[in-house]
Amino acid sequence: MIENRFPVSGLSAEYGDIIMDTVTGSVAVSVMHVGNLLLSEVYTPDTDGKIYIHELGTLAMLLKTNNDFLLTNGVESNSVVFSVSLTEGVQVITKDVTFYQSIVDFSGSLDVTTLRIIPLSRMTKKITGPGRTEFVSFYGPGTVKVYIAKKGIDQDVSVTLDLLVMDVASMYRINVSPAMIATMAGCPVSDLIYYNLYTSTDCMIRFTMDQRNYPQKRTFVFRNCFGAQESFTCIGDEESSRKWERTFGVQNNSQIQISRDLVNSISVNTGYVAAQAVEALEDLLNSDQLAILDAKGFQPIVILEEDFTNGSRRDELHSFNFTYRYASNNQFRTTYAAFKKPRVFDATFDETFN
Repeated sequence: MIENRFPVSGLSAEYGDIIMDTVTGSVAVSVMHVGNLLLSEVYTPDTDGKIYIHELGTLAMLLKTNNDFLLTNGVESNSVVFSVSLTEGVQVITKDVTFYQSIVDFSGSLDVTTLRIIPLSRMTKKITGPGRTEFVSFYGPGTVKVYIAKKGIDQDVSVTLDLLVMDVASMYRINVSPAMIATMAGCPVSDLIYYNLYTSTDCMIRFTMDQRNYPQKRTFVFRNCFGAQESFTCIGDEESSRKWERTFGVQNNSQIQISRDLVNSISVNTGYVAAQAVEALEDLLNSDQLAILDAKGFQPIVILEEDFTNGSRRDELHSFNFTYRYASNNQFRTTYAAFKKPRVFDATFDETFN
């Protein structure tokens, strides 16, 4: 039994088959994960003396766990490591194989070495603005740096700062919202022009500021194709549609309503987005963990339908629509605001003042 293809790491969507050559007898294959036996099978060689072990990357992603969405920086769930053992007679080959989540097939253009230094997003340039919430993730260890371009008194100035030191070999979630970056730079958000984030200058992501105020901003947070926490802000119009599903019965020769279930469907337009942002939107619509971020925090949602038609014309502006609902079974949602007697001073006014 000779190794033909047996990588020790890979992206889950592209890991491919383990292939063994010159196999003369049956091969016992076992796969262990953190001390637990996941798979135990016996393979028989084909007429060319080869065996093929399929879909280990898919199996690994079934064991991938994700943290809840958080606004703070922190360590996310790690990659999945299998101990794969192949036994033919007295010959035993055992390797630890590390799988990194990647739902997208990058056709070999992205390897593990590069994956571990890139910002974990399909976007390398992103538009942001005041009041928006942004996240980016990197694999550690290493130091995430931020290059900030901002307005100066006489001319634009720039500064490079250490944003986060990553101590362990895991994925790190980082809040890179404009407000956070402006605080680091010691300037108001309105003075930011753009900022780059990177662990290597060969692989950066740039956030360019759009200072316009969009009254219909909606921030969606999701797990992207790398399993990293990412956000997407829609700036188009939004409308809600309520539909009740009712069940009726008969009592005393009369129709009665037994139950009613409300589904509140909310349709949102993305607004015009850059061509590269289409891939991030594709990640959002494909994600199995997503939420809308509002004043009350992360509200889990599910996508109901989408209109995702992407033309090839270079002069075409991209804009898309999708419909979602809150994941909670209770679709009645509101925020109570008390009606108060109008007054010049608030309740802290000292009534004894004269």
